[in-house]
Amino acid sequence: MHGKLSVSEVVALLFDEHRYDSPLSRKAVHKLLYFVKDELDSERVTTDIPTFWYMYGTMTATANTGVHTGGEPNDDPVICDVAAADIDRPEGTIRRGRRAASRALERYYDLGLEGLTDRMYDDAPYEIQRHYRRLDKQLGTADSAQMTLSFDRNAGPTRETLYDFIEDFPTDSFPDYEDDLNIWYRLMSAELDSSGYDPKEAKKYSKTFWRLFCMELAVRENDGLTREQIERELSLDSLDDAKRQLRSLLRSWEREKAEANARDDRTSRRAADALVLPYIDFEVTG
Repeated sequence: MHGKLSVSEVVALLFDEHRYDSPLSRKAVHKLLYFVKDELDSERVTTDIPTFWYMYGTMTATANTGVHTGGEPNDDPVICDVAAADIDRPEGTIRRGRRAASRALERYYDLGLEGLTDRMYDDAPYEIQRHYRRLDKQLGTADSAQMTLSFDRNAGPTRETLYDFIEDFPTDSFPDYEDDLNIWYRLMSAELDSSGYDPKEAKKYSKTFWRLFCMELAVRENDGLTREQIERELSLDSLDDAKRQLRSLLRSWEREKAEANARDDRTSRRAADALVLPYIDFEVTG
Protein backbone atom coordinates (compact mmCIF):
# COMPACT_ATOMS: atom_id res chain seq x y z
CA MET A 1 0.00 0.00 0.00
CA HIS A 2 1.10 3.56 -0.70
CA GLY A 3 0.77 5.44 2.59
CA LYS A 4 -2.24 6.37 4.70
CA LEU A 5 -4.58 9.37 4.89
CA SER A 6 -6.72 10.40 7.86
CA VAL A 7 -10.35 11.52 7.63
CA SER A 8 -9.37 15.17 7.96
CA GLU A 9 -6.72 14.83 5.26
CA VAL A 10 -9.21 13.22 2.87
CA VAL A 11 -11.72 16.00 3.55
CA ALA A 12 -8.98 18.59 2.99
CA LEU A 13 -8.24 17.02 -0.41
CA LEU A 14 -11.94 16.96 -1.30
CA PHE A 15 -12.18 20.66 -0.48
CA ASP A 16 -9.05 21.44 -2.46
CA GLU A 17 -10.11 19.41 -5.50
CA HIS A 18 -13.67 20.81 -5.47
CA ARG A 19 -13.88 22.98 -8.57
CA TYR A 20 -16.79 25.28 -7.64
CA ASP A 21 -16.93 28.28 -5.32
CA SER A 22 -19.98 27.06 -3.41
CA PRO A 23 -18.87 24.92 -0.45
CA LEU A 24 -19.66 21.24 -0.21
CA SER A 25 -22.66 20.68 2.06
CA ARG A 26 -22.54 18.42 5.07
CA LYS A 27 -24.70 15.83 3.28
CA ALA A 28 -22.41 15.90 0.26
CA VAL A 29 -19.29 15.43 2.39
CA HIS A 30 -20.77 12.42 4.18
CA LYS A 31 -21.75 10.79 0.89
CA LEU A 32 -18.48 11.64 -0.83
CA LEU A 33 -16.51 10.06 1.99
CA TYR A 34 -18.46 6.84 1.43
CA PHE A 35 -17.43 6.74 -2.22
CA VAL A 36 -13.91 8.07 -1.81
CA LYS A 37 -13.08 5.07 0.38
CA ASP A 38 -13.37 2.78 -2.65
CA GLU A 39 -11.42 5.21 -4.80
CA LEU A 40 -8.61 5.33 -2.26
CA ASP A 41 -8.59 1.54 -2.11
CA SER A 42 -8.18 1.38 -5.88
CA GLU A 43 -5.24 3.78 -5.51
CA ARG A 44 -3.84 1.50 -2.81
CA VAL A 45 -3.97 4.25 -0.19
CA THR A 46 -5.18 3.17 3.23
CA THR A 47 -7.56 5.30 5.26
CA ASP A 48 -9.74 5.04 8.32
CA ILE A 49 -13.14 6.46 7.32
CA PRO A 50 -15.66 4.73 9.64
CA THR A 51 -19.16 5.01 8.17
CA PHE A 52 -22.57 3.95 9.48
CA TRP A 53 -25.97 3.67 7.82
CA TYR A 54 -28.55 6.16 8.98
CA MET A 55 -31.67 7.83 7.64
CA TYR A 56 -30.68 8.95 4.15
CA GLY A 57 -27.57 6.95 3.41
CA THR A 58 -24.32 6.72 5.32
CA MET A 59 -22.68 9.11 7.72
CA THR A 60 -19.02 9.24 8.67
CA ALA A 61 -17.85 9.30 12.27
CA THR A 62 -15.88 12.55 12.48
CA ALA A 63 -15.59 13.17 16.24
CA ASN A 64 -12.00 13.96 17.25
CA THR A 65 -10.82 13.88 13.62
CA GLY A 66 -10.49 17.62 13.01
CA VAL A 67 -13.60 17.57 10.82
CA HIS A 68 -16.63 19.37 12.25
CA THR A 69 -19.98 18.51 10.68
CA GLY A 70 -22.44 19.66 13.36
CA GLY A 71 -25.19 17.59 14.96
CA GLU A 72 -27.52 15.15 13.25
CA PRO A 73 -30.45 17.54 12.59
CA ASN A 74 -28.26 20.30 11.13
CA ASP A 75 -26.71 20.97 7.75
CA ASP A 76 -24.12 23.49 8.90
CA PRO A 77 -21.05 24.08 6.71
CA VAL A 78 -18.33 21.50 7.25
CA ILE A 79 -15.15 22.83 8.83
CA CYS A 80 -11.85 21.01 8.47
CA ASP A 81 -8.92 21.91 10.71
CA VAL A 82 -6.44 20.64 8.09
CA ALA A 83 -5.66 22.32 4.78
CA ALA A 84 -4.37 20.37 1.80
CA ALA A 85 -1.09 22.30 1.92
CA ASP A 86 -0.57 21.14 5.52
CA ILE A 87 -0.73 17.41 4.78
CA ASP A 88 2.59 15.86 5.78
CA ARG A 89 2.57 12.66 3.72
CA PRO A 90 4.73 11.29 0.91
CA GLU A 91 4.17 13.08 -2.38
CA GLY A 92 2.93 9.88 -4.01
CA THR A 93 0.30 9.34 -1.31
CA ILE A 94 -1.02 12.90 -1.72
CA ARG A 95 -1.07 12.53 -5.50
CA ARG A 96 -3.05 9.29 -5.31
CA GLY A 97 -5.33 10.82 -2.69
CA ARG A 98 -6.06 13.74 -5.00
CA ARG A 99 -6.93 11.37 -7.84
CA ALA A 100 -9.32 9.46 -5.58
CA ALA A 101 -10.96 12.66 -4.35
CA SER A 102 -11.26 14.01 -7.88
CA ARG A 103 -12.98 10.84 -9.16
CA ALA A 104 -15.46 10.88 -6.28
CA LEU A 105 -16.21 14.54 -6.98
CA GLU A 106 -16.71 13.87 -10.69
CA ARG A 107 -19.35 11.31 -9.79
CA TYR A 108 -21.00 13.93 -7.57
CA TYR A 109 -20.96 16.53 -10.36
CA ASP A 110 -22.41 14.03 -12.86
CA LEU A 111 -25.14 12.60 -10.63
CA GLY A 112 -25.89 15.41 -8.20
CA LEU A 113 -26.60 14.76 -4.53
CA GLU A 114 -29.83 12.87 -5.24
CA GLY A 115 -28.22 10.66 -7.86
CA LEU A 116 -25.24 10.01 -5.61
CA THR A 117 -27.64 8.98 -2.85
CA ASP A 118 -29.53 6.66 -5.22
CA ARG A 119 -26.24 5.02 -6.15
CA MET A 120 -25.35 4.63 -2.48
CA TYR A 121 -28.67 2.88 -1.81
CA ASP A 122 -27.69 0.17 -4.29
CA ASP A 123 -25.33 -0.97 -1.52
CA ALA A 124 -27.86 -0.64 1.33
CA PRO A 125 -27.96 -3.79 3.51
CA TYR A 126 -31.79 -4.02 3.60
CA GLU A 127 -34.41 -3.83 0.87
CA ILE A 128 -36.60 -1.62 3.08
CA GLN A 129 -33.99 1.12 2.82
CA ARG A 130 -34.64 1.30 -0.92
CA HIS A 131 -38.40 1.18 -0.29
CA TYR A 132 -38.12 4.07 2.15
CA ARG A 133 -36.07 6.05 -0.33
CA ARG A 134 -38.87 5.63 -2.88
CA LEU A 135 -41.56 6.39 -0.31
CA ASP A 136 -39.81 9.59 0.77
CA LYS A 137 -39.58 10.75 -2.84
CA GLN A 138 -43.26 9.98 -3.44
CA LEU A 139 -44.33 11.94 -0.36
CA GLY A 140 -42.09 14.82 -1.38
CA THR A 141 -43.61 14.85 -4.87
CA ALA A 142 -47.13 14.68 -3.46
CA ASP A 143 -46.44 17.77 -1.39
CA SER A 144 -44.96 19.72 -4.30
CA ALA A 145 -46.64 22.46 -6.32
CA GLN A 146 -47.23 20.30 -9.40
CA MET A 147 -49.33 17.86 -7.36
CA THR A 148 -51.66 20.37 -5.71
CA LEU A 149 -54.30 19.88 -8.42
CA SER A 150 -53.91 16.10 -8.50
CA PHE A 151 -56.95 14.19 -7.31
CA ASP A 152 -55.18 11.74 -4.99
CA ARG A 153 -51.79 13.45 -4.54
CA ASN A 154 -49.87 10.33 -5.48
CA ALA A 155 -51.72 8.29 -2.83
CA GLY A 156 -52.00 5.16 -4.99
CA PRO A 157 -48.26 4.65 -5.73
CA THR A 158 -47.42 5.72 -2.17
CA ARG A 159 -49.74 3.05 -0.78
CA GLU A 160 -48.10 0.40 -2.99
CA THR A 161 -44.65 1.36 -1.71
CA LEU A 162 -45.96 1.23 1.86
CA TYR A 163 -47.18 -2.34 1.23
CA ASP A 164 -43.75 -3.27 -0.18
CA PHE A 165 -42.07 -1.81 2.89
CA ILE A 166 -44.29 -3.74 5.30
CA GLU A 167 -43.89 -6.97 3.35
CA ASP A 168 -40.07 -6.74 3.28
CA PHE A 169 -39.51 -5.43 6.80
CA PRO A 170 -36.97 -7.77 8.49
CA THR A 171 -39.07 -8.61 11.55
CA ASP A 172 -36.91 -11.66 12.33
CA SER A 173 -33.85 -9.44 12.68
CA PHE A 174 -35.69 -6.53 14.34
CA PRO A 175 -38.52 -8.11 16.40
CA ASP A 176 -38.54 -5.22 18.90
CA TYR A 177 -39.70 -2.88 16.12
CA GLU A 178 -42.75 -4.83 14.98
CA ASP A 179 -45.16 -2.92 17.24
CA ASP A 180 -43.71 0.39 16.04
CA LEU A 181 -44.05 -0.80 12.46
CA ASN A 182 -47.72 -1.66 12.99
CA ILE A 183 -48.49 1.70 14.61
CA TRP A 184 -46.77 3.51 11.76
CA TYR A 185 -48.65 1.42 9.20
CA ARG A 186 -52.00 2.25 10.83
CA LEU A 187 -51.15 5.95 10.90
CA MET A 188 -50.04 5.94 7.27
CA SER A 189 -53.04 3.91 6.10
CA ALA A 190 -55.49 6.18 7.92
CA GLU A 191 -53.88 9.25 6.37
CA LEU A 192 -53.73 7.79 2.86
CA ASP A 193 -57.36 6.67 3.08
CA SER A 194 -58.54 10.03 4.40
CA SER A 195 -60.63 12.24 2.11
CA GLY A 196 -58.41 15.11 3.25
CA TYR A 197 -55.12 13.27 2.68
CA ASP A 198 -52.22 15.51 3.66
CA PRO A 199 -48.76 14.38 2.43
CA LYS A 200 -47.14 16.58 5.08
CA GLU A 201 -48.80 14.50 7.81
CA ALA A 202 -47.77 11.25 6.13
CA LYS A 203 -44.21 12.50 5.81
CA LYS A 204 -44.18 13.46 9.50
CA TYR A 205 -45.22 9.93 10.50
CA SER A 206 -42.79 8.38 8.05
CA LYS A 207 -39.78 10.40 9.13
CA THR A 208 -40.43 9.70 12.82
CA PHE A 209 -40.68 5.94 12.37
CA TRP A 210 -37.65 5.88 10.08
CA ARG A 211 -35.51 7.83 12.54
CA LEU A 212 -36.54 5.41 15.29
CA PHE A 213 -35.61 2.37 13.22
CA CYS A 214 -32.39 3.92 11.90
CA MET A 215 -31.07 4.48 15.41
CA GLU A 216 -30.90 0.71 15.68
CA LEU A 217 -29.74 0.34 12.08
CA ALA A 218 -26.78 2.64 12.77
CA VAL A 219 -25.66 0.50 15.70
CA ARG A 220 -25.80 -2.69 13.62
CA GLU A 221 -24.57 -1.52 10.22
CA ASN A 222 -21.29 0.34 10.63
CA ASP A 223 -17.52 -0.01 10.32
CA GLY A 224 -16.79 -1.13 13.88
CA LEU A 225 -18.21 1.88 15.71
CA THR A 226 -19.41 1.60 19.30
CA ARG A 227 -22.84 2.62 20.52
CA GLU A 228 -21.27 5.59 22.31
CA GLN A 229 -19.60 6.76 19.10
CA ILE A 230 -22.93 6.61 17.26
CA GLU A 231 -24.58 8.64 20.03
CA ARG A 232 -21.81 11.22 19.80
CA GLU A 233 -22.16 11.51 16.02
CA LEU A 234 -25.93 12.01 16.31
CA SER A 235 -25.52 14.50 19.20
CA LEU A 236 -27.59 12.29 21.48
CA ASP A 237 -27.06 11.64 25.18
CA SER A 238 -28.77 8.26 24.89
CA LEU A 239 -30.09 6.30 21.93
CA ASP A 240 -32.51 4.50 24.24
CA ASP A 241 -33.95 7.77 25.56
CA ALA A 242 -34.32 9.11 22.03
CA LYS A 243 -36.10 5.93 20.95
CA ARG A 244 -38.51 6.18 23.89
CA GLN A 245 -39.39 9.73 22.92
CA LEU A 246 -40.05 8.75 19.30
CA ARG A 247 -42.15 5.76 20.35
CA SER A 248 -44.16 7.99 22.67
CA LEU A 249 -44.73 10.41 19.80
CA LEU A 250 -46.02 7.65 17.49
CA ARG A 251 -48.38 6.38 20.19
CA SER A 252 -49.71 9.85 20.94
CA TRP A 253 -50.47 10.38 17.24
CA GLU A 254 -52.28 7.05 17.13
CA ARG A 255 -54.41 8.06 20.14
CA GLU A 256 -55.21 11.39 18.50
CA LYS A 257 -56.28 9.59 15.31
CA ALA A 258 -58.48 7.20 17.28
CA GLU A 259 -60.11 10.04 19.24
CA ALA A 260 -60.69 12.05 16.06
CA ASN A 261 -62.28 9.03 14.37
CA ALA A 262 -64.52 8.47 17.38
CA ARG A 263 -65.66 12.11 17.25
CA ASP A 264 -66.33 11.80 13.54
CA ASP A 265 -68.41 8.65 14.14
CA ARG A 266 -70.49 10.40 16.82
CA THR A 267 -71.01 13.39 14.56
CA SER A 268 -72.07 11.11 11.71
CA ARG A 269 -74.52 9.30 13.96
CA ARG A 270 -76.03 12.57 15.19
CA ALA A 271 -76.36 13.81 11.62
CA ALA A 272 -78.07 10.57 10.62
CA ASP A 273 -80.44 10.82 13.60
CA ALA A 274 -81.29 14.40 12.68
CA LEU A 275 -82.28 13.26 9.20
CA VAL A 276 -84.31 10.26 10.37
CA LEU A 277 -86.16 11.59 13.43
CA PRO A 278 -88.60 13.94 11.60
CA TYR A 279 -89.96 10.96 9.68
CA ILE A 280 -90.54 8.76 12.73
CA ASP A 281 -94.12 8.69 14.06
CA PHE A 282 -94.50 11.15 16.94
CA GLU A 283 -96.27 8.63 19.17
CA VAL A 284 -93.37 6.23 18.85
CA THR A 285 -90.87 8.87 19.88
CA GLY A 286 -93.02 10.84 22.29
